[in-house]
Amino acid sequence: MEQSIWFQLFSAFFVSFSFAILTNSPKKTLFYCGIIGMFGWLVNIIFLRLSFSPIIGVFFAALTVSKLSEIFARLLKNPVPIFLIPGIIPLVPGAGMYNTMIALIKSHFDSAIKTGIQTLLVAGSIAIALMLVTSFNWIFKVFQKEKFIK
Repeated sequence: MEQSIWFQLFSAFFVSFSFAILTNSPKKTLFYCGIIGMFGWLVNIIFLRLSFSPIIGVFFAALTVSKLSEIFARLLKNPVPIFLIPGIIPLVPGAGMYNTMIALIKSHFDSAIKTGIQTLLVAGSIAIALMLVTSFNWIFKVFQKEKFIK
């Protein structure tokens, strides 16, 4: 039975908010960390509902989380990882890692390879999305500074 979208969004908010508390984020950032995680999960749900691959959905969700983290970091004058790390937690493929290990323990190697590769691809898409946003922001900042120097 499929969970309602509202329950999933609330859960993503709660997970990100709680992880921000766990990592000792400043109190004024906790709500924003939850919002970032919730929006990331919303993007993931939208792409899954449009029948895209989970890898594509997580990629665009991670792009959203990374960009929102950059925005809130500038607005609230805090480092980006304070928002990025809790915001990305709902997207991390923990269940895939768990299922891969269970399949390996039970000697179901075909299943382990399938879930392991899927998990690595999801994790890789998260890493690439974070790298892209960070790189584009850095390049934009360099061009912006150069424009003012000349």
